[in-house]
Amino acid sequence: MVSTLLLVPTRMELDFLSTAFHQRIADLGCKIELCGFGPILAGILASQLISKYKPNKVLLLGVAGGLTQELRVANSVEFDEVVCYGVGAGTGENHVTTQEMGWCHWRSEHDRFEIKDSISMDDLRENRIKRGSPVQLLTCCAASACEDDVKMRLTKFPDAVAEDMEGFAVAAACLIHKTPLRIIRGISNRAGDRNKSNWRMHESMAAVEVSALKVLGI
Repeated sequence: MVSTLLLVPTRMELDFLSTAFHQRIADLGCKIELCGFGPILAGILASQLISKYKPNKVLLLGVAGGLTQELRVANSVEFDEVVCYGVGAGTGENHVTTQEMGWCHWRSEHDRFEIKDSISMDDLRENRIKRGSPVQLLTCCAASACEDDVKMRLTKFPDAVAEDMEGFAVAAACLIHKTPLRIIRGISNRAGDRNKSNWRMHESMAAVEVSALKVLGI
């Protein structure tokens, strides 16, 4: 059994993690794997990897786009809640979320619990973290391409502070497998800014390393 399974969506993000980080987590008996880009592959591969390694807990690492000016670029954030944007009906201003439709993403008849548009990390962490208000991550199928995209997403989920493309899928997989999860993302850029010369991938992943090692007790 693996103590902690670390999941990283893409090879690019994985390559930004230092050699020293890889060595330290290997010394702890942890395993690091790619879970794929976007919510579809991330959910499938996370479930497969959890079944394969049967970890005590999962740690999802990677970058995200900041939705608010308060969130500093090149900093890392651990999230308390992850929400899903894009599944439901319609697009743009006409988008209706799954929950607004009166549906849920999944319902377990055996365990009698539902996965709706929001997953609280309190249901997945080994120990609760006390904060004034939950730090919310928005998972979408496609990253914001402009400021209008950001505004539309915040209309549906005004408390979201960053967006990614895998968090909700991995959280759903961990809920179904009853495996603890924590999500740490480095804020590499402002959501909607597609000019990669403004992105700070290296610094944001370096910040993720520091936060991940703290979670692992190093």
